[in-house]
Amino acid sequence: MKSISLPETYNALISGEQPKVESRPLPQPGNNQILVKIAFAPLNPSDIVTMHGTLYAKTIHQGAGLVGVEGSGTVVALGENLKVPFTLGQKVHVIGPGTMAQYLVVDTFNAWPVQEDLSLEKAASHIINPGTIVLMANLAFDGGHRAAINTAGSSALGRMFIRYFKEKGIKTINIVRRDDFTEELKGLGADYVLNSTAPDFEAQLKELAEKEQATIAFDAIAGDFTQKVVAAQPAGSICYVYGGLSGGAVTNLSIMELFKGKQISGFSLRRYFEELAKVGKIAGLFQESHARLSTTFKTNVHKVFKLEEIAEALVYYKENSSKGKILLQPN
Repeated sequence: MKSISLPETYNALISGEQPKVESRPLPQPGNNQILVKIAFAPLNPSDIVTMHGTLYAKTIHQGAGLVGVEGSGTVVALGENLKVPFTLGQKVHVIGPGTMAQYLVVDTFNAWPVQEDLSLEKAASHIINPGTIVLMANLAFDGGHRAAINTAGSSALGRMFIRYFKEKGIKTINIVRRDDFTEELKGLGADYVLNSTAPDFEAQLKELAEKEQATIAFDAIAGDFTQKVVAAQPAGSICYVYGGLSGGAVTNLSIMELFKGKQISGFSLRRYFEELAKVGKIAGLFQESHARLSTTFKTNVHKVFKLEEIAEALVYYKENSSKGKILLQPN
């Protein structure tokens, strides 16, 4: 094994009813593996669910309570028989589980070189949001949909959604909760921005959805909000639920909407990755997302917390996630 000087232990965030930072023996890279010193790991909604050890978390992550889907860092040790070449000191993107830790062992197929002009902060959010957007656009484009609704218009993902769908020639109806996002999102290329707190919101949404034939929607809220979106869409539409910001299950769905040929479907990025891997196309997805990290898929980093400040970071995230990505800095 080739390496630089390394400690015997490292700190990692461990899932549980109350997530905590623990000291563990430093792992050594084995066959076709590298050890990465993690610089930054973004807080994603799936990470927050995972770190509390829920059943949902167990279906999308594996790994002895380790937390963190994606991140960035520097290669500090090399195992034997690397199938993808890496060098000591090289900056890389990585996928976990376990990026919310000071160090992470990954096989070489789960690490990618960072473009020279990209900071490690912006390199950390390299696949969850970009991969989600590519999947959404593929569903819209392949389905022949002319316009799409997104209920998390002001989020980091929402901004990528606007830029990428603009490139694909698909109009977007973007839903926010504050009027002060309107001009910013239109500046990014949003065709329409609606405030869900407006008294006539549902009427506005229905009018625009009919006008632009927004027959596909992506809902991050769930609860009774999904029903509002579905009711606004034309007959024969589909609504993908990809989050649960309301904290509740999809409710109050009128059977009359189903009689109009409307559908609601879950949205699983993990399942999409698995399907691409089966047909040998997963590398293409990573290549496309990484090539656009400084343009279409660029990330606005809003605030950085130390790993030990996870409790404070979670409180801050709850109130400020729409302002940009919140990162953990383990080292």
